[in-house]
Amino acid sequence: MVEEMRVNYRDGGRINIPNNNMPLELLINWIEEARTKKLIEANAICLSTIDDNGNPQSRMVLVKYINNFEIGFFTNLGSNKASEINANKNVSGVMFWPEMERQVRITGIASLMPRDKVLDYHRSRPRESQIAAFTSMQSRPLKSLDHLIKEFHDTELEFKDKEIPLPDHWGGYVIKISSIEYWSGRPSRLHERMVLKIQGSEWSERRLYP
Repeated sequence: MVEEMRVNYRDGGRINIPNNNMPLELLINWIEEARTKKLIEANAICLSTIDDNGNPQSRMVLVKYINNFEIGFFTNLGSNKASEINANKNVSGVMFWPEMERQVRITGIASLMPRDKVLDYHRSRPRESQIAAFTSMQSRPLKSLDHLIKEFHDTELEFKDKEIPLPDHWGGYVIKISSIEYWSGRPSRLHERMVLKIQGSEWSERRLYP
């Protein structure tokens, strides 16, 4: 069954790197294009970390901060991903927009996001999301969904008509990119791949076979 599943790629567009020393400039443009096309979760990235046993662990998170050299996301600081990053700061990620026939792979070093940036983002979130972040002990065992809903409502009552404080257990990470690969689908599987890697203070550019 699965061996019969095929997609005939049309053309994701030629890859043009405007400036090697601004490696995420094209990624910023691609995310914005995906957003304007109203693609679902246009800023989603599959983030991979390494656990205590040396096994890779992957999950989807949302990129909520980006500049020409870094991307950032928010999470519970007691979660498995946070524990794994604290033990091994080497991470990788993949962003994929099938409707646009484009993919981006990144590797880099993760570090805690400054607390003031976390607070600014916390205050910008919908109130329900703030309550959920305050309530959830992410990745910990849960008795039942009903128990979680009760805790959510208890927190909601506790802070009724009050500002939801930034929980100590909630924060973010910034990934400083060390390499990024841009992929664009093309007919006959002649896909285009371009890799940028940091070497000293300069970024190199290399084309790869598909």
